[in-house]
Amino acid sequence: MKFRTKLLSLVMAAAMCAPIAALTACNGGNEITIRPIEFAISPERQAQMDAEDDTIRIIFPGLDSSADEWRNQAVARFEQQTGKTVEYIPTTFTTSEITDKIYASIAAQNPYDGIWATSSDYPHYYVRQYTQPIGDYVDLEMLQSNGYVNIDIMDDFYLYNGQYYMVVPYNFVNPMMLFYNVEMVEELNLDNPKDLYENDEWTVEKMHEMASAATRDNDGDGIYDTYGLTTVYENVWMDMNHTSFVTTDETGKYVLNLDSPALLTALDYTRDIRFNRAGVWDNVGASNGMSAFARGQHLFLIDAYWAIWQLYDATDPSPSFEWDVVPLPYGANNTEHYNSISSGGMSFINGCPNPYTTATLIEYLCQEDSYEHEELQQNYGQYITEERQQLKETMMEKPFYATSTDSLITKLGRDLLQEVGYGGDNASAIEEWRATYQADLDRINSAVEWPEVVDHEPYTFDFETNTDGWNVGPTVKEAEITQATGDEALDGNGSMKIEFNPDANGSTNILATLAEEYRLYGYTTYNISFDYKIVGEVTDETQYFLAYYNVETERQKDAVYFELEASPNGEVQHFELSMEPQSDNETVFTMLIGSRNAPGTLIIDNVTISQVRQS
Repeated sequence: MKFRTKLLSLVMAAAMCAPIAALTACNGGNEITIRPIEFAISPERQAQMDAEDDTIRIIFPGLDSSADEWRNQAVARFEQQTGKTVEYIPTTFTTSEITDKIYASIAAQNPYDGIWATSSDYPHYYVRQYTQPIGDYVDLEMLQSNGYVNIDIMDDFYLYNGQYYMVVPYNFVNPMMLFYNVEMVEELNLDNPKDLYENDEWTVEKMHEMASAATRDNDGDGIYDTYGLTTVYENVWMDMNHTSFVTTDETGKYVLNLDSPALLTALDYTRDIRFNRAGVWDNVGASNGMSAFARGQHLFLIDAYWAIWQLYDATDPSPSFEWDVVPLPYGANNTEHYNSISSGGMSFINGCPNPYTTATLIEYLCQEDSYEHEELQQNYGQYITEERQQLKETMMEKPFYATSTDSLITKLGRDLLQEVGYGGDNASAIEEWRATYQADLDRINSAVEWPEVVDHEPYTFDFETNTDGWNVGPTVKEAEITQATGDEALDGNGSMKIEFNPDANGSTNILATLAEEYRLYGYTTYNISFDYKIVGEVTDETQYFLAYYNVETERQKDAVYFELEASPNGEVQHFELSMEPQSDNETVFTMLIGSRNAPGTLIIDNVTISQVRQS
């Protein structure tokens, strides 16, 4: 059976459309390399971009915006050549954090523009309406003619109801490979995996037997000196047998695949390598596993294609022995020899307010990927051989990625895999998790529910008669809030004066909190503006921050740090920023003002806290 999510035919609700507001700076002042390559923008595209915002907001999960990395290089060149600005929305790799941010921004009617996504995000992003089709915005014809885009992988994984939902740079496609230590194979007199692969004898059972033979305690101290296998990709045995926990039925509905013979065999493989052959699989972490293989301690390393150069770019010492690569072995049910293929690229957030500008950034990224690969070829060409490149192309002809559909269930089904891996029988493990996974799919198959948002008039404070509505921060010591009058007032008859003793406090303080009656609601982007004057010396370490404040727990959430200009001659300054929406409309949130390494007096006036609804 051929599993391909592009066959899905669920009818989804119409996308919400909304413009956008700018947030924080991109590169934080760090130097990013910009390749001296030009990108042609047609007059028509330029006019379309001119009609959009000057700033687009993009999620690059886990990417440090200051790192001299090829995606950051593409962004820097895009900004330099277009005059547009890219704001990074910070997230980790945690799926729930990312999807909460996307969902909240869409529900707040102020969605982000785009997100760097991977195979593990689809079809999840599609069925939950986190993303929208790229439509007529991205110039696919240009990208294809230049070899910048991998349209075949897009056809296999990101095409739904005839529309593409992600653009994949040509080289950002990574088959999962088995790296093997050729010298250890010869030392142990084992069959060469490449010979087995070429003779159609490369099986999971054979790989397990070889891994067992290589797991040895050479000096008798009770500690293995060499191991058979290292990887952090727990789900790849599913790919090896061309199966997954989740599939689709004839109507396109997502259904559990827990009782299929191929799935049960894949679970048997997992139990065999982890439990029956205890100690053979050395699960020591992604970087540590690669480094251990590079030191010659492992027969096999299961990793993505990019490990070909990462073995030399990211390990110390790098391999001093001969190694080679083959596809992952084929399970008993994988008779057509499908290969595990992961990929990444850029998608539009549902309601992308600046689609032409975002499309142009996507095109820059695809071009940058091509030049990045050329540079890798120059630096590591002796390892990225023609034979290995051709092997990659061959593997991509029959792509499969179990995690795509399995991303729809809790932790990608890894709880069940863990139970089996520790020796549990298939039937018991499946029944323990069946209800949980079915509930996941029931939610996925149901219509997406958008929250009811709460609108309110802007909260404004001019402090002309009092400072009501503001309290001293709960943790700041020797502090008070008073009304500044006379010459101290910034405007009119009064301002809010926040004073604290820096010597009695730590470097970071919650200076003032907004009263509960001025509630900040979830699913809202808030714009905050105020006038201010700092009394005292500002240093390079001085920062201020705003954050949501949980009234019940008295804890802050999602602080946004910023710098305020000093007032050496008593100047009154003005400041504005936006706070991102919360995926929470139940908790009572207000706002707090805090500081880090700041002088003891801050005078504020004309505070406005307003909702941003641009749909």
